[in-house]
Amino acid sequence: MLDSETTACLRRVLDEVCKGLSPHETGTRTHVASKILEAAARGETSVEVLRQVGQNALISAPSMWVQQGSPRRSAESGGAAEPAGSTKQD
Repeated sequence: MLDSETTACLRRVLDEVCKGLSPHETGTRTHVASKILEAAARGETSVEVLRQVGQNALISAPSMWVQQGSPRRSAESGGAAEPAGSTKQD
């Protein structure tokens, strides 16, 4: 069980990572939350690392969970929004 301070930190990270999502995108938000919680359960406490884990989870969320036209955050662009369904070109 996580203490209240850690729980509050994880919620802040989740809210920050998901701030561009519609409140109706509960599947995507749940996916991001689970990845952040997994990292915390492994002992990760760095806010920056937890934020990166969350951003990676947001980017990799199955497209069926993201509503058409909803912004996705790109870890590579420092959190700038990308249209849903867009693909990164290397």
